Amino acid sequence: MKLESLTREEYGDEYNSAVLEQWKTCVEMANNNAEKRNNSNNVFITINSALLAVITFSLDYKSILLSVVGIVLCTLWMKSIDSYKRLGRMKYLIVDEIEKKLPLTPFSCEWKELKNDHKYFTLTKIEKFMPWIFIALFSLAIIFPLTAKIIR
Repeated sequence: MKLESLTREEYGDEYNSAVLEQWKTCVEMANNNAEKRNNSNNVFITINSALLAVITFSLDYKSILLSVVGIVLCTLWMKSIDSYKRLGRMKYLIVDEIEKKLPLTPFSCEWKELKNDHKYFTLTKIEKFMPWIFIALFSLAIIFPLTAKIIR
């Protein structure tokens, strides 16, 4: 990845301070991305919880349709998580590249240590667990009315 459009010599005396300011901006953008990701997760949790609440009152054929909608939403949710993960990864790769021009590399160091920590469980894996829980519940809400009709 080539970030540098001008060399230190071409840019001049303010090169170091410009690099530091751009690093700060990139870190802020990465943090904003993480915040948007959390907000997106909260929206999906709220919508899916509301759907489940409505479904549990009826558990009939309408609940089957709502459950299918819920499963589709969960699929979109997982795609959203993947998209935010890719965007975040790219932002931190850029931060890492800029850090190579700075005396300290806190983000690079942090990720290096986390990769070596066998107890570290990535947030993406935790995030993706939630949609799967909802998918399981929506699936039960589909199976229950169908089996109830068959048993009767």
